[in-house]
Amino acid sequence: MNSRGLRGDGFDHVVFADSAHRLQLLLQRANDTRRADLGWDGGDGLGDLRLVRWTFGEEILPLWRWRDGSELAAGDRVAGIRISQMGLTLALRSDVDGEGDVGFDVLVPCPLDNRCTAHAWAPAYSDTCLYRALNGELDSDPDSVCTVHGGVDDDDQEAADLDQDPYEDDDPGGRADLEPQAMDAIRETSGSPR
Repeated sequence: MNSRGLRGDGFDHVVFADSAHRLQLLLQRANDTRRADLGWDGGDGLGDLRLVRWTFGEEILPLWRWRDGSELAAGDRVAGIRISQMGLTLALRSDVDGEGDVGFDVLVPCPLDNRCTAHAWAPAYSDTCLYRALNGELDSDPDSVCTVHGGVDDDDQEAADLDQDPYEDDDPGGRADLEPQAMDAIRETSGSPR
C-alpha cells in the first residue's frame, strides 16, 4: 500500500519502516528509564531498591519491604517479600567476600540439624534462588551458614559432631583405651613404676 491509499483511508501521518528510527527510540526509552531509576530526572529514583531490582528483577520490587531496625542479620539490613501467607526474609550483606562486595542472603532452616531453631542464611543471587528457597531447595545448600552451627564445610568440631547423638559414648565398643589398659596391667604385674 502506498501513502496515498493510507491518507485516503483517514491516516494523517504515514511513516514507512525504513524511515523510522526505531533503534533511537528504543535507546531513548532505555536511557529515560535508567535516568529515572537513578533519580537523574529530578525524581527520587529507586534509591536503595536499585540493587534489589538488578539482583531479583522488576517483579520483586512491589513486594519488597525493608525491616529497618531488625537485628536478625547481625547489623545488616533486613527485608521481606510476601504474598498472602508465603514469604521470605532476606539480608543485604555489605561485605560478602571481605572485599566490600554486596549481595543478598535468604533465611533458611539450619542445614546441619533439623531440630535447630537458630537462623541460617543461604546466598541469594537471583530470583531463581528465591524460588528455590521458597520450595525448600536451599534448606541443605552447602553454602548455607547457621548462626549457631556454622556451615556445612566448616572445620568447626561442633558442626562436625552434629550428626552424632551428644549422649552417645565416643567409644561404643569400650576399646578406645585398650592399649593403655594393657600397659597398666603389665606394669602392675611386673611391679615397675608407671
